[in-house]
Amino acid sequence: MNIRLQNVIITVINIILAIILFIILARPGQKKGEIEVKLATIEDISSLPFWVAYDLGLFDKYGIKFKPNEVSRPLDEYENTLKGALYASFGIDYSYALFKSAGDLKLLRVLYYATSSGDGIVVKDTSVKFDSLNGKRIGYYDNTRHNVLLQAVLSSKGDTSVDLIGLTLEEMESALDNNRVDAIYVVEPYLSYMKEKGYKVIAEDVIFSKDVPIILGMGLSSAVNLSLRKEAIKRIRSALKDAIDYINKNPQEAKKILQKHLGFDFNLPNYKLSSDDTDFRKFTDYLIKNNLIPYKSVNMENIASEK
Repeated sequence: MNIRLQNVIITVINIILAIILFIILARPGQKKGEIEVKLATIEDISSLPFWVAYDLGLFDKYGIKFKPNEVSRPLDEYENTLKGALYASFGIDYSYALFKSAGDLKLLRVLYYATSSGDGIVVKDTSVKFDSLNGKRIGYYDNTRHNVLLQAVLSSKGDTSVDLIGLTLEEMESALDNNRVDAIYVVEPYLSYMKEKGYKVIAEDVIFSKDVPIILGMGLSSAVNLSLRKEAIKRIRSALKDAIDYINKNPQEAKKILQKHLGFDFNLPNYKLSSDDTDFRKFTDYLIKNNLIPYKSVNMENIASEK
């Protein structure tokens, strides 16, 4: 083989190797040890740790790759997480999960959760009274099952013909202003927000007493995922832990991230990693004791477990 032909062959090989190297380096998101996952997020205040982790690059820090999938309300996200079709979902209200699973939460694994304290009914028209709500239309946040809990409370005091209407966060003010509803039931921090906007509170501690930790929502995974995808869930947990640390140390910056995603200047609830199930048991025991749910017991076995 002559030298000229050898040079041609070497040049061609070098070009091929250069193309291969370029493809490897240019392929988006490909990093050594990276794990690709499927996540879903609900537009809810309890999703803040997820948004912080995403916006600050904490998932990337721990080698978690995914395409953002944000939805306005839970449809199949909860069930798909329990089955393992999703690695995790964020912003799922506890009351939603409770009724969706008919009180059997043994497959649920909570990654973190948000709590508040206090609830109330707000109105624009002060002629609407808590003493007489029969025939009235009451709005509630439709990503929850607060309608079921509220119906139980109202029925016990004789208001059996109340029309409960699900609303998004964006609809709450306009629903009152445009007389679509007569009143709105909200928990904190939404209650304080409505007060600040000038709406009147006609009743507080409607469903929950202030010593009960109201579980607003959760970041959750499942027993299936913790069994089959241990490393991925471990990394997701690490990113969320860093996010909650950031929220606690930088509340004003965290509020800006929340406002960016939700469009509202809400006060922050408490965000906690799931080190134990104490708050869940307090909340659930309160619901059972006050006959607010149709279950005599709720299976929360291993709900806060990392196994």
